[in-house]
Amino acid sequence: MKLPHLQTLFILLAFNTLAKAQMERTMYQVFEVDSAQTVQFEVAGEYEVLEWAGNSILVETNVQIWDASREILAELIKIGRYDLVTDSSTVPNPKQIRIYTKNIDRKPIKRLDGQKCLEIAVTKIFIPDTFYISEDKQRLTRKGG
Repeated sequence: MKLPHLQTLFILLAFNTLAKAQMERTMYQVFEVDSAQTVQFEVAGEYEVLEWAGNSILVETNVQIWDASREILAELIKIGRYDLVTDSSTVPNPKQIRIYTKNIDRKPIKRLDGQKCLEIAVTKIFIPDTFYISEDKQRLTRKGG
């Protein structure tokens, strides 16, 4: 009678261990593009460009890492592995803005035992509906500009 209960307990514990093997976090960034006529993207990895009714660019990055600890993911976020930046913030009211991945060279993540961790980072870029998107999704041009 107790044997089926023990088997169920072991299965649940095994599933719980597998479920903890994946760490996931979603981060958001906002870029003001009030005076920009063009925006150039240089984004590492997979990304999708979507229109929205806002007047700024919203970037949503979802990161999933398997076989890594919570601390590893927190450190990767802290050092800016998934951050996008712009070099146009030094000029007031820039006409051209470049938004790019801060750390373009993303080396594989390794644990202390040398095993590589599977990492999937997907970025969604929500752009104002006042821009045209190029075919390659790397350049925006303001409508009517």
